[in-house]
Amino acid sequence: MTDARYNIAPMSASWLRSLRSRNLSDNTIRIYSQAARSFGEFLLDVEAGYRPPVDQDDGTEGRPAPASLEEIRREHVEAYITATMKRTSPSNAHQHFRSLKTMFNWLVDEEELDRSPMRTMKPPTLPEVEVPVIPEADLRKLFAACKGKTYADRRDTALLMLLLDTGVRLSEVTDRHVGDLDLDMKVLHVLGKANRVRPVPFGNACATALDRYLRAAAKHKGRALDDDEMWLWWGDRNKGQRLTIWGVGTMLKRRCAEAGIGDLHPHQFRHTFAHQWKVAGGNEDDLMRITGWKSRQMLSRYAASAGGERARLAHKRISPGDRLG
Repeated sequence: MTDARYNIAPMSASWLRSLRSRNLSDNTIRIYSQAARSFGEFLLDVEAGYRPPVDQDDGTEGRPAPASLEEIRREHVEAYITATMKRTSPSNAHQHFRSLKTMFNWLVDEEELDRSPMRTMKPPTLPEVEVPVIPEADLRKLFAACKGKTYADRRDTALLMLLLDTGVRLSEVTDRHVGDLDLDMKVLHVLGKANRVRPVPFGNACATALDRYLRAAAKHKGRALDDDEMWLWWGDRNKGQRLTIWGVGTMLKRRCAEAGIGDLHPHQFRHTFAHQWKVAGGNEDDLMRITGWKSRQMLSRYAASAGGERARLAHKRISPGDRLG
């Protein structure tokens, strides 16, 4: 008997088109697209994808792979989320869960389904993961590796300084146009989650690095970066190609090797910014506004990074025993 499996790709393509019409950020579209594509491949793959579970007691098989959209059930999505956790990580599976739930809700709204197969599903539990903040010694080595007067040196210094000084997400700093940057006000306008635009302030050292980069970029491209709709970041080998999030990751890996430090992930700069803000006694409401967090749950999650170090520093300042002595 032929295993006729349903191909959800055409339906998910319609969903993605509807998302683009809402002017969501490129990064959000990428996340949703990856989840939909991966789930579709899982349903179609006879060998490595969905397989009906077998009861260990009587050997009976569970629900078969869906042959139509209406036949997709909770068991199929749960099997995919479980496989994604094993293949990648709980956080990635959690992200795919949210994406697929959005897709199935859209299918219900479009009356393609009577009800979502995920309506009673709970997202996978995320373990408390303490993302390591970047030690100051490593930061100094990293910026020393970028010290120079070439276009790549100016660009990498400005980009990494912006990540460190603002705590912005990688997509927020990469997918920017020249018009989003205001050096006089020392503000970068970024497009965050849920398509929300917010101004992110930066300091004097960062402003200087950005100003040097813009001058170097003008020489690199043979024209001033005075078009507000022009991309802000450009490749160093191909001056006509913009720098993508993958290009930033490759650059950071190369710079870490030059600096003689372990590999860093761009998101560690966000955790490091939040950690240093709290160490300095910065206001939590201001931190939420700068980083674009709408929930204090996110504040707590990022506060886990180097939380023990902050607790020790706080105790050193207000030790009851020392005050008595």
